[in-house]
Amino acid sequence: MTTYGDVRHGVQFSVAYEEAMGAASVEYAMLETFELRHSGFQNADGTTFVPRIVNNFEDIDAQLEADAPVNPGEIVTFTAMPVTSGGLDENDSNAAPSISVSFDGVSPLIVEQLDYALNGIEPVYLTIRVYASNDLSAPAFMPVLHLTLRDVNVTETKVTARATFYDPSNLGFPRQEYSRLRYPGLTAK
Repeated sequence: MTTYGDVRHGVQFSVAYEEAMGAASVEYAMLETFELRHSGFQNADGTTFVPRIVNNFEDIDAQLEADAPVNPGEIVTFTAMPVTSGGLDENDSNAAPSISVSFDGVSPLIVEQLDYALNGIEPVYLTIRVYASNDLSAPAFMPVLHLTLRDVNVTETKVTARATFYDPSNLGFPRQEYSRLRYPGLTAK
């Protein structure tokens, strides 16, 4: 069972992660995992398809957090794949913070699903979790990162994208939609 330390600046690290930060052992590694979600992702039999990837040389079975968007609290398999991810952009613009991410050696199934999803208006979501290799019973730090994929480029075996955080500055104001159904007094008589 994963135990967590105190919350510091909104982040809660597991004891395994804190130990790795304090004294990095060659026996353990921090495994970065990625989960792609879209309502249109489906297997051939019509079941929901959720690609889960780990930046590692071998697949891992890890338990998701209790409030995960898909399969909460379950042990799931993350497929090994080379992943390159950059840090947050540092700039003074009012744009939402974003990171670059690149998946190499992507299966044709994922490429096909992304090609389909990118033709619609619904965004593709990305969840990033970090696990300690010696404790796969829960992510090494909470909360996990939930992002939205932007500027996605899909080739036969590689996917590159920018992943952005929630951006409240791009919401319309006022947030409420004034319609005739909700406000019948708006209808001219």
